[in-house]
Amino acid sequence: MRAHSIPIKYILLAGAVAALCTGCASLPRDTERPQARPLGAEYETIGRKTDATMTAASGADMATTDAITLEQALALTLMRNPELETFSHAVLAAEARYDQSKRLPNPKIKVGVSEVDRTGEGFDAAEIEVVLGQKLELGGKRGWRARVAEAKGELAGWDYESKRLDVFTETAQRFTEVIAAQRRLELAKSAESLAEQTSEAVGERVKAGKEPPVQATKAVAELGMARLSVLEAENGLAVSRTKLAVMWESEQPHFQKVGGDFDDVLAALPSLEILRLHLSSNPDVARGHVELKLRQAALAAEKAARVPDLEASIGLQRFEEDGTDSLAFGIGVPLPLFDRNQGNIAAAKHELARAEAARRAAESALATELANEHATLRSAQGRALTLRSKVVPAMEEAFAAVREGYSQGKFGFLDMLDAQRGLLKARGALVDALTDYHVAVAGIQRIMGTSIEELLENEVRASE
Repeated sequence: MRAHSIPIKYILLAGAVAALCTGCASLPRDTERPQARPLGAEYETIGRKTDATMTAASGADMATTDAITLEQALALTLMRNPELETFSHAVLAAEARYDQSKRLPNPKIKVGVSEVDRTGEGFDAAEIEVVLGQKLELGGKRGWRARVAEAKGELAGWDYESKRLDVFTETAQRFTEVIAAQRRLELAKSAESLAEQTSEAVGERVKAGKEPPVQATKAVAELGMARLSVLEAENGLAVSRTKLAVMWESEQPHFQKVGGDFDDVLAALPSLEILRLHLSSNPDVARGHVELKLRQAALAAEKAARVPDLEASIGLQRFEEDGTDSLAFGIGVPLPLFDRNQGNIAAAKHELARAEAARRAAESALATELANEHATLRSAQGRALTLRSKVVPAMEEAFAAVREGYSQGKFGFLDMLDAQRGLLKARGALVDALTDYHVAVAGIQRIMGTSIEELLENEVRASE
């Protein structure tokens, strides 16, 4: 068999023709991740580096301190939370799929040999054919495919942002629960101390014959119950500390206590009307609009799929018998006689309608959630301010008067016991109210995507 060189010019010509036929469809720009909501935007997070002052390295040191602040807990969580990490990888995967969606179909090359040994001359009389084929996507398929992938990338970005706010809020709420548990333990120990003092005072009066022995028994029982309350409060604190540490994937809490402004309560709250004006900043609302964008692009992509794609080919034939060459051209196209993508187009229309209905339902549910959270916040604020300014001071004063009167014989044991229980109940109610207040503040901030102070500033600006 004689060696022959295939003229490369024809192959290059084929590639140029195929690329020219394919063309460059109008493609969307590179995807951009949604801008972080103001709430917690100053922190570094998994998958989103910022100019934050707290880094993962410093977070490792914060995890082993005796006392931890809310800022430190948030920094640790946003850099280590495993759930948030899964959403980060989803964003990266969506970006990779978007990059893939913009790529052209690969060309095909086919080499064929025929008429081998037809005349007994082996390959000397054979025909060698080299064909280069290229799929030509028509109807803007590649552009719409890229737009679908772009919208999916945006959705993944908003899902990440929504999860970031969820993690941020849950950490703040669990942090509040730890502070509340610390306060309840302090109250339990205070109640134990009061019970001890009461038991001693009753014992002295029983010895002096001023109280019957049964009163001493009651005092001892109250002391026993107070000590049980201390054990229960210690267990509650241990559980709440563990639940907080789990947020940054720590099996055991390496901190002893948390510190924060648990007693701070705003005298004024943003009105529900102002909050409703800023609901559009909620990432779930933004996600609903992107979902519509995705479904619209998907519908357009299905309509584009009705247009048949061409299969262009150009080839070189080499006739070894006489040493001549020839070019061959071909265009193949499916005939859309039976399948015009009707079912997929109809399904895409229903998906678009479903996305619109889901968006409206989500916004309605969000408005209801906002109203409930606002009502809870106002109630907790009112209870906290009233208990702290009026009820607790009054109960402290009453208990002090009754205890003094009891030592002078003016009040009986049951009177002092009742005053003591009333004081402890009022202090416990204050801790509950402060807990509900801070949990509700975190909930409002999650819905709005910004801090309560920023919302108040918006209300002031709106009133000017």
